[in-house]
Amino acid sequence: MKTPVPFVIIHHTHMDRCHDYDHCCTEVRKIQDFHMDVRGWCDIGYTFLVGEDGRVYEGRGWDTIGAHCPWYNHQSIGISIMGDFTDVIPDKIATDTVQALIKCAVERGKLSPDFILYGHRQGRNGTTCPGDALFKEIQSWPHWKPGDHFPPK
Repeated sequence: MKTPVPFVIIHHTHMDRCHDYDHCCTEVRKIQDFHMDVRGWCDIGYTFLVGEDGRVYEGRGWDTIGAHCPWYNHQSIGISIMGDFTDVIPDKIATDTVQALIKCAVERGKLSPDFILYGHRQGRNGTTCPGDALFKEIQSWPHWKPGDHFPPK
């Protein structure tokens, strides 16, 4: 994937939340099984996943095109917080970790300094991802841009 990319797409897994390393590793394996066995993808579709244990778990990594948001896969970093954030926001440690990961991406030259941040629902029709509560939360984050953007404008 050509870097730096111009977009960050925020997701939730819409599965179980995890608050410790062992549980988060179990969730990552469940997500990998779902993406590979059900979706038929070669691996986890997200670039990275974040647990409410404050850790970052590698999906496809910095330089591999994701499978998380059509039209944006080749030009974005897809970060998914593990859990269902329809009605509750993730623990602060998880949102702080996402913010630190985004900062790291800019510092490493993987993400453009003037990047745009979207919730998954903004880049793909027919999904409520990253959940209503998390979507409301990310609207206060730096670089978030309102509106629907499918296909990219």
